[in-house]
Amino acid sequence: MKFPFYLSFVILLSFTAQDSPPVAITSPVSGDVLRGEIAIIGSTDIPNFLSAQLDFKYASDDADSWFPLAALSQPALDSPLYLWNTASITDGDYILRLRVTLADGTFQEATVPITIQNDAPILTPTPAVTSTPESSIGVQIPTPFLLAASPTPTEVPRPTPTPLPPNPASLTQSTILTSLGRGAIVIIALFIFSLILLRLRQP
Repeated sequence: MKFPFYLSFVILLSFTAQDSPPVAITSPVSGDVLRGEIAIIGSTDIPNFLSAQLDFKYASDDADSWFPLAALSQPALDSPLYLWNTASITDGDYILRLRVTLADGTFQEATVPITIQNDAPILTPTPAVTSTPESSIGVQIPTPFLLAASPTPTEVPRPTPTPLPPNPASLTQSTILTSLGRGAIVIIALFIFSLILLRLRQP
């Protein structure tokens, strides 16, 4: 009775080990171009989990020099592991590594190659220019239109001024000269008449 029980227990453990998620970095993915703050998401929830370490290194570094980003003491399942400010390092190609240390001293790890590009703009592909078939180009001819002739302006007749009646109080030059002549004759006649009277009174 004990042998079948142990056999089923071993089979159950093997299935459990197969169903457990592997160590993985799910974001960013391989070849991503990163800039600014990036959330690193991954899974470390495996049996016998002891601790985890998140590191990075230059892709061109053959000396295998890793720089630590975060130390993780709790297992995670497809969860944010670290918020990385990529502006703190120079632009270039890097490799992210997530390493999980197990209770027996062994470890499992996952790596993802990425590119940091904060200073240089991200180039987007230019859409190709497509030529338009000549048959689809239509020539539009403007529709002629006639301009209506404007009516010739007619001259408005001006009113003829009506002559004013003669002023009875007005004096002409001839009337003035005639009045002056008559006055002079009367004065001369009075003068002669006065002389005659003086002669007659003398003894």
